[in-house]
Amino acid sequence: MSPTPTPREEFIAGSRAIVPVLIGTIPFGFVTGVATTAAGMTLLQGIALSVLSFSGIAQLISAQLVAAGSPVVVTVAAAFVVSLRFMMYSAALAPHVAHLPLRERLLVAYLMTDQTFAMAIRHYEQPGEPRHRHWHFLGSALVLYASWQAAVAAGALAGAVVPASWSLDFAVVLSFIALLVPAVRGRADLAAAIVAGAVALFSAGLPYRLSLVAASIAGIAAGMVLQLRREAGR
Repeated sequence: MSPTPTPREEFIAGSRAIVPVLIGTIPFGFVTGVATTAAGMTLLQGIALSVLSFSGIAQLISAQLVAAGSPVVVTVAAAFVVSLRFMMYSAALAPHVAHLPLRERLLVAYLMTDQTFAMAIRHYEQPGEPRHRHWHFLGSALVLYASWQAAVAAGALAGAVVPASWSLDFAVVLSFIALLVPAVRGRADLAAAIVAGAVALFSAGLPYRLSLVAASIAGIAAGMVLQLRREAGR
């Protein structure tokens, strides 16, 4: 029987495991920082948004809505809708961290992203003593967090000093495309993408860029309906 890894060993292993993910997240963070500046936010405001939300998609959508002058309630609602997936992540991870004190569970919740959640679930499913495995999550999450915040700050700074004629904000569009293509893996994903795209197109004239909110809700609903039908047919 192999010895149970110590918290330090788990933390170091998690820190190393997340490194390949940074190849994609650092450029995405930079683009997100650029988007905040393009939306008219100051450097401090862009960094504050990143620290408070720590969600690339939510930050990008919020920046777009701020640029359009949308009401705060609309911006918050849009960020909430695109972040609903974290409720499912939390439900899946909760049994593994239920033994932790509240302050540590709150830290896990704050640091959770798509990447760290997927890595944590795979790690918890491995055989062996799971007592210290939350340290593996913390190692990966803290490295990702620090890298993301640095990238966002660099992007916000670049957006503030680079001439507008360079059109750095166009990178936001490219980043959305780069996120969409690998995310479409099945019929439910494809249905969500098509419905969201169609709704966004036909509702493009709505004020305050409410088309983003409408498209998000419609896309999520379409994907869920198709997924539920598929599971019911099994």
